[in-house]
Amino acid sequence: MIRKTLSLILVLFSFVAFAQSTVDNLDKILNERFSATEPGAAVLVVQNDKVLLRKGYGIAEINRKQAIEPDMVFRIGSITKQFTSTAILKLVAEGKLSLQDELSKYLPDFKTQYPITIEQLLNHTSGIKSYTSVEERMTTEAKKTKVSVPDMLGYIQSYPVDFKPGEKWAYNNSAYFILGAVIEKVTGKTYNDYISQTFFKPLKMSASYPDDSKPIARQAGGYNKGAENVYTMADYVHPSIPYSAGSIFSSVDDLWRWNQAVFNYKLVKKELLDKAWEPTHTTSGDVESYGYGWQLGKVGGSKAIGHGGGIDGFLSFEVYVPELKIYVCLLANNTSVNPEDIAYTLAEEVAGVRGKKPEPIILTAAQGDAYVGVYKINDQEERVITRKGDQYFSQRSGGTKFEIYPYGVDKFAFKETNTRIEFKRDNSGTVTEMEMLDRSLVTRKSTKTNKPIPAEREEYVMNPTDFDVYVGEYELAPTFVIKVWREENNYKAQATGQPPFDIYPESASKFFLKVVDAQIEFNRDDKGTVTSMILHQAGRAMPGKKVK
Repeated sequence: MIRKTLSLILVLFSFVAFAQSTVDNLDKILNERFSATEPGAAVLVVQNDKVLLRKGYGIAEINRKQAIEPDMVFRIGSITKQFTSTAILKLVAEGKLSLQDELSKYLPDFKTQYPITIEQLLNHTSGIKSYTSVEERMTTEAKKTKVSVPDMLGYIQSYPVDFKPGEKWAYNNSAYFILGAVIEKVTGKTYNDYISQTFFKPLKMSASYPDDSKPIARQAGGYNKGAENVYTMADYVHPSIPYSAGSIFSSVDDLWRWNQAVFNYKLVKKELLDKAWEPTHTTSGDVESYGYGWQLGKVGGSKAIGHGGGIDGFLSFEVYVPELKIYVCLLANNTSVNPEDIAYTLAEEVAGVRGKKPEPIILTAAQGDAYVGVYKINDQEERVITRKGDQYFSQRSGGTKFEIYPYGVDKFAFKETNTRIEFKRDNSGTVTEMEMLDRSLVTRKSTKTNKPIPAEREEYVMNPTDFDVYVGEYELAPTFVIKVWREENNYKAQATGQPPFDIYPESASKFFLKVVDAQIEFNRDDKGTVTSMILHQAGRAMPGKKVK
């Protein structure tokens, strides 16, 4: 009996020691990412319904130097889409609408070029123009001003569709705004009243609000990190602008209550939610790791279900791993962090799959060159694999150039992240395809093409003082500014919330980046004064007026 008791004590001690080690590691991860003197985040980590970590990191309000506490309220942005999606599914379960109903059945005055279903709105395949991608709709003044649902619907329908419904997948805030209007039409209540009465009150989510019409106690301020790493209070966004696509305020505790209710099927029956947590298939054959208002990923080999949010001054992410009963929620008032990466890192730590990176191997030049090439991701994007001696690089169209390294036959790992690449060969041994093994539920494949590797840009020889006319700040959007300056013979630029980067002259007025596939072009007026810049990236030309 004594021996059995001793064994039990040893097992319990081992478990407690392991649990404490995990908690210490979680805290270490977060302390490495958040400073105690800067805006930060409230974080909740739960396993098997037991709270492992519930803590605030950083500052909630800079002027008062108030620390973030875990019960504080944040804007959650697009995590709101979970509430909108669940409301629609609840109405489906009640027989009040169908996923295959056409939008015109509920909003006959909303004219569309093609018939669009409720399901296509839910899974972002409607093709409707997303109003948040239209600059004049998202100016500082426009975002501050209350807008009615009919007025915004009129604005959205004034733009032609981006593609035929079902043909492609494109994240779409207009779709979820429209779903809010459908909820109002079907229920006879405002979106805010329906969400509050149907979800917040029954679930005792007392820190959650669909708008800020009443004062919210213990709310964190939202901040953007600008040039020279200075934090400024973000511009106000009236909740009527994001509406059912992103207006909700909440806390980590309330979102945990919400998650428990959803995944215990207390709100919507299992068969409907299972459908909401499956990847989206387009008519063109693409598969996207997104369901109905939930993003789909994986932690180790287990399916993960969650969503992120971003709204001026705030970023958020929550993820749940049903098989392992791991829940992570991170609400940040700092837009210079990556909440998705942090949340998944925490979940991987709890799951015990945050392993060491594989050891690199050395390839011969001939072996390495077999992987070099241009790989087609889809009709719009490519990934380029290059080699420079024993160094290898991966760069997506318009994206950052990342270093990768080989660790096995046809296997590469990203140096700075947990993402892996596996190359595939045909029967003759020729590399024909690559697979990205990351946190997405759906494995993304790219086909090797015969396209030549894009030539590296040649630097133009420039007198350093000639660059001084470009020094200043350029506003590309109300909350997005690029600062340009010179450090002796080096030319620098820094975008809001990003680290500084070098820019290199291609001509007297055009510059390019090496860390990302992007170019900057400066413009002058008739008097020769520099008045603006254009940022060329990912096939887009984004103008910015010189403001300082």
